[in-house]
Amino acid sequence: MKTLLLIVSFFLILPSAMANEKIRGNYDVLNNLPKKHSLKKVIFEEFMNFGCPHCNNFRNLSTEMKDKYKGRVDFVDIPILFRGQDDAPLRLYYVAKSLGKAEEIKNAIFEARFKNNVNVFDSGIINYLARSLGIGEEYTKQAQNPEITKAIDAGNQKADLYGVTATPTIVIAGALKMKIGNSMEDFANHLPETLDDLLQ
Repeated sequence: MKTLLLIVSFFLILPSAMANEKIRGNYDVLNNLPKKHSLKKVIFEEFMNFGCPHCNNFRNLSTEMKDKYKGRVDFVDIPILFRGQDDAPLRLYYVAKSLGKAEEIKNAIFEARFKNNVNVFDSGIINYLARSLGIGEEYTKQAQNPEITKAIDAGNQKADLYGVTATPTIVIAGALKMKIGNSMEDFANHLPETLDDLLQ
C-alpha cells in the first residue's frame, strides 16, 4: 500500500515539476528547444517591414526591453519586403549598418513612414532620406554592392526557413517563434519572461 502511494505521489508531482521547467511565453517550437536557464546569450531575430504599423508599434514598445538586456541578448533586425515593394529602404538600412548607424536609420525610416506619411518604398524618397541623414554619398556608393544584395537575400531565405508570413515575427534562440496574440502591448510586456527563462 505504501509503495502504491509513493508511485501515485510521483505521478502527481511529475507534471507539476515539468510545468516549472517550461519556458514561459506563447510560441511555436521551430527547432531544439533550449533548456531553462541554459544560455549565456540569446539571439533575438525580428523580421520587420518598414511599411508595417505593427512593426512600428513594436519598435516603440520594445525600447526599454532592448536597453535592459543589452549585452545579454543580441537583437538582430531582419527587414523583409512584401510583394510589389521596392528594396531601397532595405539597401539604405544595410548601408547604414555597415557604418554603425543601423538603429538611427531604422528609426528615421519608420518615422518618415508613420509620422510624416511618406512612401519609403520610393527610391527617390530613400535617396533624399540618405542625404538628409548625412550618408547620401555612402548610400550612392554602396547601395548596389553585392554584399548588400547578399544580406537582403539571406534575410529572405531565413524568413522562408522560419515560415514568416507576417511582420513583426520574432524568433528567439533560433527555436521559439513567438505568437503575438491580440495585443502588441501585452506581447511586449511578457517577452522579458521568455528571455529570463532562457538566460543563465
